[in-house]
Amino acid sequence: MIKINKYSILFCAGILLTSCKKDFLEVAPKGSLIASKISEYENLFYNSQSIGFDAPTLVMGDEVATLNTYFLASPLRFQRLFRWEADIYEPEETASELQDPMRAIYIYNKVINEVMDSEGGTEEAKRSLQAEAKASRAYFNMMLINHYGKPYNAATATSDLGIPLVKIADVAQTSFTRASVQQVYDDMITDLKDAIPLMPVNVPMRLRMCKSAAELTLAKIYWFMGNYEEALKWIIEAKKHFPTSFETRIYDYNVTYAVPTWSVSGGNNNLQSLMNRITSSFWTNTSNDLLLAPWANQLYSTNDQRLKSFSNTPYLGTGSFPVTGLKRRIGPFTSQVPQGVYLPDVELMQAECEARIGSQDAAKAILLSFRQKRMPQAEAVLPTMDKNALIKFIIEERIREFALYGWRWLDMRRLSNDPLFKDKIYEHYLYNAQTGQALETITLPQQRLTLRLPRGVISANPGMENNP
Repeated sequence: MIKINKYSILFCAGILLTSCKKDFLEVAPKGSLIASKISEYENLFYNSQSIGFDAPTLVMGDEVATLNTYFLASPLRFQRLFRWEADIYEPEETASELQDPMRAIYIYNKVINEVMDSEGGTEEAKRSLQAEAKASRAYFNMMLINHYGKPYNAATATSDLGIPLVKIADVAQTSFTRASVQQVYDDMITDLKDAIPLMPVNVPMRLRMCKSAAELTLAKIYWFMGNYEEALKWIIEAKKHFPTSFETRIYDYNVTYAVPTWSVSGGNNNLQSLMNRITSSFWTNTSNDLLLAPWANQLYSTNDQRLKSFSNTPYLGTGSFPVTGLKRRIGPFTSQVPQGVYLPDVELMQAECEARIGSQDAAKAILLSFRQKRMPQAEAVLPTMDKNALIKFIIEERIREFALYGWRWLDMRRLSNDPLFKDKIYEHYLYNAQTGQALETITLPQQRLTLRLPRGVISANPGMENNP
C-alpha cells in the first residue's frame, strides 16, 4: 500500500503552480488540479517533460568510468550508483526519476478522466487530447517499469513485480499495489492502441506527443519485450506520417561537426527529437564525475565525428586525463540529456529488428545510411558479418551513439534475457587520477538491473515489497 501526502497544484489561466515542498512520499504527485476549459486541459501537457534530474541510468551503464579524486568528491548518490549498490537514497531523500514521471501521470489521468466534460472545444478535439494523455501515460509507465520492474521475461513476467498502475487523479487515494510486469506491459499496449487512431499527425511542438511518436513508443515497448516483428511493424507505420508542423531530421555530423565544436542544439531545439523528454544533468558537460570508459572509446573509428562531442581535458582543468580513452562529454551545450522519442534510436531499433528477423540486407542498408551521417563514407562501410555478428555490431553502434546519455543501462537490461548476451559480465572501473592505474573493478550484480524503491517509500508503507 502506498500512502500519498498532499500539496496543492493550482491550475489557473493556463499556468500550473506547484509547491516547492518535497519529501520521500513521491510515488504519486501531491495535490490537485483545478481546470474547466479545454484550453486549460491542453496546457497541462506542457508541464510533463522531465523524467528526473541526474537520472540513475546516466551512471549505471558499463560505458561509464571515473577517477578516484572526482569520485571521492562526488555526491554519495553518484558513488552508490557507480558501485551498483542496492540502496541509493537516504530515507529523507526523494527520487526525481520516480517523482517526476508520477507527477506527469497524475496530469495525464486528470486529462483522461475529465477533458470530455470540459468547456469549449469539439468532441473530436477532446478525444484527441484524451488520446494524447493515454499515450503519454504509457510512455512514462514505460520509463518507470524499466527502472523498477525486472527486465521483461515472458516466462516470469506474470509473477515479477512491476509498478503501481495509477489510473485516477485523486489525491485522497491511499491504496496502491504493484502490478506484475506483464500487467504493466499489457496496460501500456492497451493505452497506446486505444490512443493511436485518435491522435493527430501534427502537434504544435516536439514537447507534445504526435501520432508517429505514439506508434514509436509502442514499437519500443515491443522491442523491450523482444517482439521484434511487432516492433518493426510499428516503426514502419510511424515513418509514414512524421509531423510537418515542426522540423525533424537526423543530423549529418560530417556537416554539423565541420568545426571541432559541438553545434547540435539540445532540448526542444534538437531536430533529432520527435518527442522531447529530458533528464537535466550537470554530469554530462560540467563535471568530471561521468567519464567514458577506455573500452567504449575504442569502439569509435578514427574519424567518427561523434568523438568531437568528447574531450580528454578535465572540466575547468588543464592537461588530460591519465588514461588513454578516458573522456568526458562536452556536448550538446545544455544540461538537458535527450530521451523521449529520438530519431537516432528509431533508426538503430529498426536496423536491429530487421537483423533479428533475418532481413540482414535491410538491416545493413539502414545501418550504413545512418553511419554515413556520423563519419566519412569510407569508414561507414560495414564489415562482412553473419546475423549474430550484425546484431552485436548494432548494439555497439548504440554505445557509440548514446554513450554517457543513460541509454546503455536500458540496453543492458533488455539484453539480459537474450541468448546472445545473457552471459555477458558488466563492469565499472575506478582509476587513479595520478597514475592511471585501475584501483577497483566493480561487477554488476544481476539484481541491479532493477532499481530498488527508495527506502523512505518503503519505510512509510509497511507491507509494500521492495525489489531484492
